Amino acid sequence: MADLRGLQQLRSQWQATPRLRYGVMVIAAILGLQVLFMLSDLVHARVAAHAADMEMLARLEGLHGETWWPERAGKTQEMLEAITDRIPEVAGKGMAQAESQAWLTRLAADQALAEPRVKVEDTVEVDGYPDMWQVISRLEGKLPGYGHEAFMRAVAEALPWVQVERMEIAEGSTPRVVVTFRSYYRKAPPTADAPSHPATDKQEPTPNPDAADLAR
Repeated sequence: MADLRGLQQLRSQWQATPRLRYGVMVIAAILGLQVLFMLSDLVHARVAAHAADMEMLARLEGLHGETWWPERAGKTQEMLEAITDRIPEVAGKGMAQAESQAWLTRLAADQALAEPRVKVEDTVEVDGYPDMWQVISRLEGKLPGYGHEAFMRAVAEALPWVQVERMEIAEGSTPRVVVTFRSYYRKAPPTADAPSHPATDKQEPTPNPDAADLAR
């Protein structure tokens, strides 16, 4: 009974108050327009996406008729193999560390770095490339007078098997430089007379006495 009486009072107020009816009608109209605008934006977005898809389909159909794709794919594969062949091949994890340390030592000597310091971490696998190893290493030292350009050029020429993770060069004509490298090496295939022994590789000593400290 109370609910029925409340509904009757609300109905009476609705009938006796024109401004209430007008206000509700205005709110309903605004909400309706908002819904229409949202639907219009959605339709425009769908139309634009459909037009982009049709354009992409037309481009793909045009490329499908081209005959130079196999030739281009072959050349790209040859380029990839040529770059891969430039990556040094090593017989074990310890050899990868030794190669990395030797290259950094030679780089420091060629660039006449003062107070050079080389640190080499352990050799780890490369995700997605089971035939590759990577070694994280760091080189510190003081560049000779205005030796920035020569040092940068020497580092750039080491690509693609050496990548620079981070480089810090202080100010001044003979600044101190700290470079972190990520070096990549190909795993040498095991020979018939000297099969690979994973346990032996794990026991190979670290070439650099500081490598263990850096790894920790």
